[in-house]
Amino acid sequence: MGIFDFFSPDACDIRGKQSKDRRSWTEYFEHKKSLETQGIKVVLVDMIDCPVEGAVPISNELFFDNLYPEGTYFILYCHSSGSSGYVQMQLKPQLPQYHIINMD
Repeated sequence: MGIFDFFSPDACDIRGKQSKDRRSWTEYFEHKKSLETQGIKVVLVDMIDCPVEGAVPISNELFFDNLYPEGTYFILYCHSSGSSGYVQMQLKPQLPQYHIINMD
């Protein structure tokens, strides 16, 4: 199964906003520094082909090729946080070794 199989045509609806692990952009920037100081990897994941400085595009390799150590934080963002929340809910049970966060 590939990462793009987790997308649903209606993923941008309000269901995606129900995820509990959400952060604001402000929280992201505040916590990113702290985590990286502790040696924890933080990856900002672009789901909408609208890159922000330091972001990487979503791909299968990010999650399924063991490129990142256990404990890595993947921060998913999209336009509404609906798709990212939906993908987060799909990935978390499959990848318990990582922290999957939805950007609000």
